[in-house]
Amino acid sequence: MKWAGSMTTDYWLTKTPRERAVHHEVCNVEDCEDCAAIQQIEPTLKVKGKSHGIGRGLLVKVRQAVRWTIVWSIICVSVYAARIWAWEHFFPESYYEHQGNHVFAEKKPHDCEFDSVPYGDKHCHYERVLIENENHSVIINWKRIED
Repeated sequence: MKWAGSMTTDYWLTKTPRERAVHHEVCNVEDCEDCAAIQQIEPTLKVKGKSHGIGRGLLVKVRQAVRWTIVWSIICVSVYAARIWAWEHFFPESYYEHQGNHVFAEKKPHDCEFDSVPYGDKHCHYERVLIENENHSVIINWKRIED
């Protein structure tokens, strides 16, 4: 039998190790040329894989480590950003340090936003105004500015 350069050997070189193993397990033909080709190329493929400096398993582990590092970085940044947004949204008075005892914040009006009815640009926006009282309290108010 001629194995070097035969069509059977070339065909099985393109298949995965799992496909070769399945054929070898399922085949019931005693003189199967495919099984003989698989038995001949398997030792050379194993030696080929070990002869390289970095094993394939190490590359897979490095890829997995990089992938998980990226995933966890995205999760951590998302949680941190959500925490900052929630804190600013629900506790706006905590962002203002003042010697007084109280900080009162009024809710920002939403009638200048693009999504408010009627939809579209209203050509206005709101700016924050800080008002300090005699009793050392601060009131955060909003002033409408036309664009």
